[in-house]
Amino acid sequence: MKLLTVADRTEWLAAWDRTGREPFAHPDYVALFAGEGEAGALCGHGGLLPLVLRPLPGEAGWRDATSPYGYGGPYGNPDGDFYPGVLEWMRREGVLTLFIRAALERQPPELDLPGYARVGLRDNVVVDVTRPLEEQWRHFDHKVRKNVNKAQRAGLTARVLPEFPDLPGFVEVYLDTMQRRGAQEWYHFGLDFFSAIAKGMPGSFVLAEVRGPEGELASVELVLQSERFLYSYLGGTRQEFFAHAPNDLLKHAVIEYGRTAGKAGYVLGGGYTPDDGIFRYKRAFDKTGVRPYFGVQLTAAPEEYQALVDARRTEVGEMAPDFFPAYRAPGLIASVPAKS
Repeated sequence: MKLLTVADRTEWLAAWDRTGREPFAHPDYVALFAGEGEAGALCGHGGLLPLVLRPLPGEAGWRDATSPYGYGGPYGNPDGDFYPGVLEWMRREGVLTLFIRAALERQPPELDLPGYARVGLRDNVVVDVTRPLEEQWRHFDHKVRKNVNKAQRAGLTARVLPEFPDLPGFVEVYLDTMQRRGAQEWYHFGLDFFSAIAKGMPGSFVLAEVRGPEGELASVELVLQSERFLYSYLGGTRQEFFAHAPNDLLKHAVIEYGRTAGKAGYVLGGGYTPDDGIFRYKRAFDKTGVRPYFGVQLTAAPEEYQALVDARRTEVGEMAPDFFPAYRAPGLIASVPAKS
């Protein structure tokens, strides 16, 4: 198992090319989420695993790691020694924990391996884009067909492009959407973030947009793409166009692009909670496209891990459950009614 870093860009890109050109494993993508840590990818036993290595303040000799935002792999065809090899590498290199948001196409194996745990996350929706056009249209929920027709009657048009035709306009619609929804500050990606994707990852994305009758932007979506899949990534819709349901028309156009481009699926993701409104909206595009989604928790040294968890509990009290690694878990502050 070998860690590839930005200094190994040529070797990293060659491994990325061999393993399906998944956007979440591209070195420029991982670097976007490195922050104060280090972007890298583990390569070996048939797999490529992108990760961000993070410092552990006060813990000399230890770091930890996590997948970059999105689907973390491993990509390629990892063999039965892949996860034992990752754990061996972690113990050798002083990486205490690693959390992987697994690839959707391949579920992590069920292993009886110390330090390894497969955990269920929220289901995702993947639209099968291999159906013929007429069959795909019938496969949509009635409300999707109704909304696409509504948008077209209102004079809205959709297109899918290999680059950003109006990057400032895209960012404006995206940030307006994040502010309207009250999204966490972390999601407020700006012009520099999207410019880096546009410059560093040509061919690994397409830009879908819907415009109104006067040519004004109504809805936008940055769609990442690999050899086999499209990924609904980041986007937004102008509030004044809500009545015309432009996002249904946009997704209809992306599905058609995927079909003609020979892709296998369009990954829409999941909801914030099981079967919430966002999840049901996505499922309306493919009622048979629900896929289980897993994460992998790896721990190289259980005693050191438990000591950090105990210290964190002493520091913050009750911690958010199911958070991994627990020593980074936020504390739960009990709500105490004010006395009159």
